[in-house]
Amino acid sequence: MPLFINHADVQASVTMADAIEAMEDAFRQQGEGQVLQPQRTNIRVGGGFLRVGPAVLQGSGWMGFKAMNLSLGVGVRYLVLLYKVANGELVAIMDAQHLTTLRTGATSAVATRRLARLEPTDVAVIGTGPEAWAQLEAMHALGLVRAARIHSRTPANRERFAREAGQIFDVPADAFATAREAIEGCGIAVAAVKSSETVLHGDWLAEGVHVNSIGTARPDQREIDPATFTRSAIVVVDSREAVFSEAGDAIQAQGLIAPEDVHELADLVLGKAPARTDEQQITLFKSVGTALQDVGLAACIYERARDRGVGQEIADFPYVKPA
Repeated sequence: MPLFINHADVQASVTMADAIEAMEDAFRQQGEGQVLQPQRTNIRVGGGFLRVGPAVLQGSGWMGFKAMNLSLGVGVRYLVLLYKVANGELVAIMDAQHLTTLRTGATSAVATRRLARLEPTDVAVIGTGPEAWAQLEAMHALGLVRAARIHSRTPANRERFAREAGQIFDVPADAFATAREAIEGCGIAVAAVKSSETVLHGDWLAEGVHVNSIGTARPDQREIDPATFTRSAIVVVDSREAVFSEAGDAIQAQGLIAPEDVHELADLVLGKAPARTDEQQITLFKSVGTALQDVGLAACIYERARDRGVGQEIADFPYVKPA
């Protein structure tokens, strides 16, 4: 019987540490050629869109897809269906809002382990939404947050975020009026802003900084400028095809950086792509999210929920038509 796992159940089932290890395993499988993942489908619906992305993780025996719907004036809904490869059994239907936020932070952690200087540093966070929080949480899970430097265009949001980050992560956390001030002196810069205008400029970056950019997943969005790409000695993406077709800032930079000069995270995990070799290198991880991440974390959530007795079983669903 499939397990119905709602938003609260997802939150209760996994931690950021769980998610990081799930993403390590998922990208390892991809690097070993054990993942089937077509580019996801995006359909414009009125002023919003429907996005569907499937993936098959043959190594661990899971497959499934995530559907995401954005309705203007209403909000965003996320849903994952998880199946077993061996017999096609539907094992879980789960709300995927927290899953999406968590896997994005965890994926950045997988990249940061290999691209940043692995020592506690000041971490700049541009943005104050759930995605920004998960990015800081992921950096904290790696033991890399000496202090947090927070910027948002809304003063109340950046002050609140800094106050809560200081309390929860037990590190100094300050709010800054401009993104440039937040980034000055940092060793890791995180951009998590859904914006049509650039919020992080490459000429602000000091030597040795690592950047995670995760806020743009549509062609009309900009988060980092072309100089962030060109100043980076190593650029890694979760999916070359998806990043250069979906992220507006990557599309804008294509005349200056070719997709073939960018490395994929799966290759970085297996050591087939270069990691940081010099403390002075500027490095960049650019992510738009992939179905691999969704299915990989969904499997972890399902197993944890089942073991802890979380979720609700649904009898006789779906109907199986004999083949």
